[in-house]
Amino acid sequence: MSISADIAIIGGGIAGLSLAAAIGDRASTVVIEAEPELFHHTSSRSAQQMQPTYGPAPVRALTTASIPLVEARAERAGRGVYVPRPLLWLHADEDRSELEHLLATVPGLTPIGADEAVRLLPPLKRDLLVDAAVDLSAVEVDVPLLLSWYREDALAGGTELVTGARVTAAERAGDVWRLTAGATTVEAPVVVNAAGAWVDRVGALLGARSRGLTPKRRTVAVAPPSRPIDPGWPMAADVADRFYFRPRGEAVLASALEDVVSEPEDAQPTADVVATVLERVNAVTDLGLGAPVTTWTGLRTLSPDASPVVGFDGEVDGLYWLAGQGGYGIQTSAALAAVVAADLLGADHGLRGLDGVLADLSPARF
Repeated sequence: MSISADIAIIGGGIAGLSLAAAIGDRASTVVIEAEPELFHHTSSRSAQQMQPTYGPAPVRALTTASIPLVEARAERAGRGVYVPRPLLWLHADEDRSELEHLLATVPGLTPIGADEAVRLLPPLKRDLLVDAAVDLSAVEVDVPLLLSWYREDALAGGTELVTGARVTAAERAGDVWRLTAGATTVEAPVVVNAAGAWVDRVGALLGARSRGLTPKRRTVAVAPPSRPIDPGWPMAADVADRFYFRPRGEAVLASALEDVVSEPEDAQPTADVVATVLERVNAVTDLGLGAPVTTWTGLRTLSPDASPVVGFDGEVDGLYWLAGQGGYGIQTSAALAAVVAADLLGADHGLRGLDGVLADLSPARF
C-alpha cells in the first residue's frame, strides 16, 4: 500500500496523535506507529496530572496553556475531564534552599508551612516535615478520555493511521520523503519525528545527528493503604525528588522518581524499585502501603536540559522534531500540539504566554 500526505508523523503516542488532531483538515497527515495499537508505551503509563508548577520553565508555560485548551474540548464533548488535585511540595531538610529556590523561580506556588500541609494531607508525619508549598491550579486529568479525543479529532480531520509497522527505511527524493513501514510506503515532504524513546534512532534513520535524547525509567505503583483515605486529598511531591504520591480511588498511586538510563524498550517494573516506592512513602506517612495491586514503568525521554526538542532539524531537509517531553507529555500535549501545528502550517497559534517557546525548544541548541 502507498500513502501520500503533506505531513508524515512517526509515533502514535500522545505527541503524534495530539499533533494530528491539532492539524485537523488543514493538511493531510498520516501517523505511523510501530506497535499494533496507539498509545502503547509511555502515553498510557501516566500519573494523570496536569501541574503548572512542575517541570522546566517551557514545560510550565505549555502546561498553563494546555489546561484551558483541554477544558474547552471537554465542554464541546459535554464531559468532565478534570478533578481538582492541588500539588503539595514537601520539604524535609533543615536546609531550606531547595524550597526557597522553587518558590523564587516557579510562579503559582504559595508557601503554606508544615502545619497547613498536614491539615491538607493528614497522613503526613509532622515531625519529618520542615516546610511546604502548594499549587492550587493543579488538576488530575482523565487520560484515557483525553487520548480518545486526540484519536477521534485526528480521524475526523482525515488522518490516516498505519499501525504495527515500524519505519525501517527512509530516503529523500527531491522535496519528498519516502518511508518504508512494513508493507506500506508513505510519501510526504515533511516528516515529524515523534517516536518517543526511539526518537534518536528514527532521527539517525533519517540522516540526522543525535540530539542527546536519553530514555530513563520511571516506575509507578498503586497500593492499598492500611488506613482510610480521602479521595480528595492533594498530590504530594518531595522537593528533593525522592517520591510523589496521591489518592487513586481507595488506593494510593506513588513513585520513587527513579531516573535510570534505559535502551528504548517496552519497560517493565523491577521488584527492587517497587519496594523503594513503598518504603519512601511509608517513611513519611502513616499510610502503611501494602503489596501493590498494579505497577508500571514508562520511559521518560529527556534532552540534556530536560526541556523538549521541537522544531525543524535545520540540517536535514523536511525533518521536524517533536521529542524529549520527558514525562510531561500529557500536561503539555494540547498547547504543544497547537504551537507545532501552527509552525508547520505557517500560521499563528494565538496562545498567550508562549511567544518564543519554539526558540527555547529548538533542536539547534544541541
